[in-house]
Amino acid sequence: MNWLDRRNVAILGAVTTGLTFLLILLGVYTAATGTGLTCQGRWPLCGGPLFGLLPPNVASYPEWIHRFVASITGFFILGTAYGAWKAFDSRRIHAAVAISILVLPVQVLLGRQTVVTYTAGVQTLHHGAAMIIFAALVGATAWMFDRSNESVRKATADSESTARTVDAD
Repeated sequence: MNWLDRRNVAILGAVTTGLTFLLILLGVYTAATGTGLTCQGRWPLCGGPLFGLLPPNVASYPEWIHRFVASITGFFILGTAYGAWKAFDSRRIHAAVAISILVLPVQVLLGRQTVVTYTAGVQTLHHGAAMIIFAALVGATAWMFDRSNESVRKATADSESTARTVDAD
């Protein structure tokens, strides 16, 4: 089984898009509740046990969970971009995943600035960058599924054509 099969990469894109959406929801919750302030401006650590990696108190769990999910999602975005680049030859798909990986480091830096400064302007930019990444992933995933289904439709049409040829003989 080839893990870079078009269908598998499209499914990875869907999982990555879902994770990104979950991450956005966690970020909105963290901002709305003010739990980003519980790490007292420290980034990427949060001042808790295990060299500051774990949250120092229950109030900082949402912020810590947001950071943890963000790190996992970042790797999923990179994996999806790699898979899409290898499995598909579509310029649209390549452009969409390129946008997501180009905005990703900017998003990480904006996340840091959000924690350090906690200003509305930085939070707005951080959320805007998240929307750009999410939109790029939605587009890439939709196009990947379309292309992978196109392969299935072509294979089905070819097998039906072969069956008709065999029946005609």
